[in-house]
Amino acid sequence: MYFSTLCGVAAASLALVSATPIQKRYNTYTITFIGAAGAQYTVPVPFDGQSHDTGNALSISSVSAPSPVDIAAQCILDTVDFPPALVNQGNGVWTVGPPQTVLSISCTESSSQPSPPPSTDYVTIEFDGADPSLGAKFSLQIPLDGAAHDVNNALSISAVVETYGSIDLSTNCKFVGVDSNKGGAAAPVLAPAGSNRWQVGPPQTILSVACFLHANPGH
Repeated sequence: MYFSTLCGVAAASLALVSATPIQKRYNTYTITFIGAAGAQYTVPVPFDGQSHDTGNALSISSVSAPSPVDIAAQCILDTVDFPPALVNQGNGVWTVGPPQTVLSISCTESSSQPSPPPSTDYVTIEFDGADPSLGAKFSLQIPLDGAAHDVNNALSISAVVETYGSIDLSTNCKFVGVDSNKGGAAAPVLAPAGSNRWQVGPPQTILSVACFLHANPGH
């Protein structure tokens, strides 16, 4: 009797353990947020895809992370202003442009995330410099409201990429570059250069972008 009772308790315990879901453990990395004059703070961030508050109002001009973290590919910074551009400076450091307070950060363990569906509210544009493979690039989300939105990045742009293939940047957007005030011939011209990619000629710093859901009537 005692033996059968003991076996019953053991079986019930085993069933309980089997029914308890095993929670996945996520890696946690310490991200350093750097402001002006050496001011900085750190936040331990679980790479679980959830938003984690920074709890600090310091205006951030760069972030750093230990290897193998790729902040631009794996993380999203929620800031007080427009979504920032992250430019890889090497050695685990990314410049944040424009500098601003970071409210929270969310990161995932893999940089190969499924692409979200195209939005009818904004377009995601990748701005490529001379060698984007070395980090000379940044991305911005531009609202499809027809208004000019500042880029706030001095990188000289030689190509632009529309991430999800939902908008033709050559017909639906107007790019204003530093050379635009020198006449029409010097304003940036977009020429098709493959799938969702356009060459910018002549290469130059882009000051602002205005995009429309439908073709820009001004083109």
